[in-house]
Amino acid sequence: MPCTYLVHRKSGYSFLFRSIIPTDLQPQLGRRQFQLSLKCGIRHQAKFLALHLYNLTQQIYASIRQNPAKKQLTPEQIKEMLKLELGNTYRSNQAITANQKLVEMADITTSTTEEANNKISLAELSQRYLQAKNEAGYPSKTIKGYSDSHRLMLEVIGNRVVDSLTHEDGRKLVETIKKLPANRSKSYPKLTIEQLLQLKGVKLLSFKTTLKHVERASSLINWAIKQGYTQQNVFRGKLEPSRKAEVVEKHFTHQELKLILEHQLKEESLLQNKPDRYWVTLLSAYSGARLNEICQLNVSDIQQADGIWLMNLTNNTEDKNIKTPAGNRTVPLHPKILQLGFLDYVEMIKNEKQRKLFPQLKKMESTGFGTRISHWFARYLTKLGIKKKGKNFHSFRHIVVNKLTCQKVYEPFIKELIGHAHRSLTMDVYAGKKPVDVLLNECVIMI
Repeated sequence: MPCTYLVHRKSGYSFLFRSIIPTDLQPQLGRRQFQLSLKCGIRHQAKFLALHLYNLTQQIYASIRQNPAKKQLTPEQIKEMLKLELGNTYRSNQAITANQKLVEMADITTSTTEEANNKISLAELSQRYLQAKNEAGYPSKTIKGYSDSHRLMLEVIGNRVVDSLTHEDGRKLVETIKKLPANRSKSYPKLTIEQLLQLKGVKLLSFKTTLKHVERASSLINWAIKQGYTQQNVFRGKLEPSRKAEVVEKHFTHQELKLILEHQLKEESLLQNKPDRYWVTLLSAYSGARLNEICQLNVSDIQQADGIWLMNLTNNTEDKNIKTPAGNRTVPLHPKILQLGFLDYVEMIKNEKQRKLFPQLKKMESTGFGTRISHWFARYLTKLGIKKKGKNFHSFRHIVVNKLTCQKVYEPFIKELIGHAHRSLTMDVYAGKKPVDVLLNECVIMI
């Protein structure tokens, strides 16, 4: 666990022991924490003493919970007990062990040690890590990705105690993942790792996917280090970065974009009574918004302010996710969208008493509301003869940024439009959101 029980206020002064009182006992003891001078200015000795007092205070707290007679103890009385123990320790000048006299004073039958706290398995660590990410507001798709990589790690090296991992385990994870086939869940869902490694002539995971799994395992152990469960990351540095310069064109050409957005799109959407395909595609093409950001819109997210029509891309309801905090934003609708009759569609859905703007789309557990559109769009590009690696629905986002950059649009406007943080204290904290008329006239209409 992190060494929160050792405090050093000023160089040349003694170290202090700090005890943070458990939350359930704070009302009873009337404090959140207390401190006690260790009368020692040498760090490694002070840390040894503080750890001993930490263990004893945990015993005392356990005794208070278990023995009603001990519920009358006060923080000052506990400090006096600890001072007595410190005096005995200094006088004995021996290795610190649990002091029997103090145990009898507190009538303690349980013990808690730092070593025991560190005996956490990989499976339990993963659960705590994912819970922390969930509480921090990470998107469900991101959390599922971490979960998948953690599950693969457990399959390869087993549910080990975190602090027992070795560099050999790190090498084993990397070398195993590099030999696994692609599309395992679809093509070989019932095969074990050992059986998968025996397959011949199969397409293996790409370097990008392998790197993703290893980085997620490494992030888990980095988190474990911060939590005090282990001291080294055995996965770090085990996969050499690729030096192959793979050029993948992610933008649609002007001719491809014209082919995608014109009459063929109507045939694939409106004429098949699938207006969601039509409007989701156009909204992304004229805003650079992410697929799921648009697919999850509510009718109420289309609003008018100061004569300008807007769409609110926010996670203001439980069924919506935004990738990053900067992704919560208001985007003016491009004049082309209005000319094509989008507001008529909004009014029609509103009259049907629907809450979601695209009620035909259903939310999938891991991929959100955009799954059906994503699958359809891939088929659509294939039908048009322009489906290539790197070209998919997300290409609209790339082409919007590319087009605005080429026209030398002010970069902070571009970042605000597509929901990227500025990475600048001045812009993120002080500059604030740009007025929608400025964002419309200086940025959106340039698409």
